Amino acid sequence: MSIEIVPTGAALGAEIRGVNLAEPIDDETFAAIERAYNDLGVIFFRDQHITPPQQVAFTRRFGEIEFNIFGERWSVPGSPEIVVVSNVTEDGSPIGVRRAGENWHSDMCYASRPPRGTMLYALEIPELFGLTLGDTEFASAAAAWDALPQRVRRHLDGRRAVFDFTGRKRAFPPTQAEIDRYPPVIHPIVRTLPTPGANASMSCATIAPGSRE
Repeated sequence: MSIEIVPTGAALGAEIRGVNLAEPIDDETFAAIERAYNDLGVIFFRDQHITPPQQVAFTRRFGEIEFNIFGERWSVPGSPEIVVVSNVTEDGSPIGVRRAGENWHSDMCYASRPPRGTMLYALEIPELFGLTLGDTEFASAAAAWDALPQRVRRHLDGRRAVFDFTGRKRAFPPTQAEIDRYPPVIHPIVRTLPTPGANASMSCATIAPGSRE
């Protein structure tokens, strides 16, 4: 399989061409994909048509899947690893997590071991007056850190902060049972990514339908 890696030219990100995620990927090709992910932080595959099991299988190539707690309410039938993100309502009930990610955040930082990354597969993209909506934006924390003055780095280095599961405003607040399962956790303010392939590297799959409202 011949692939082409096209960096965005921004602080992070690359488009990967020549890969069909619905087909088996040989080790050499996946190694190139993983290097691009490690080096550039965000990778994109356009015009893919994959089933939920195929998405899960590709995600597992990056590591063990960390289950998102909201998948217990909104997941794909037969694929509990995949969380549905949607503002569609059917029979009076939402079919997925609504208003997900409206503010800057790091996925699953409520967990003591946050996942290595998140996979998003867009099924339906909303439009309004010819404009594409529902876009996901990414920021490079590494580039932000590099741009900080040395005195600020010294002030932050080694410091830790508490993440409280109840602190973030959500369209669907967590239940008390979910809060009890995920008590406040302490994370370093500045986190060094583990060596690629290490046991600490984990991944999480998310599927993102758009909007029919």
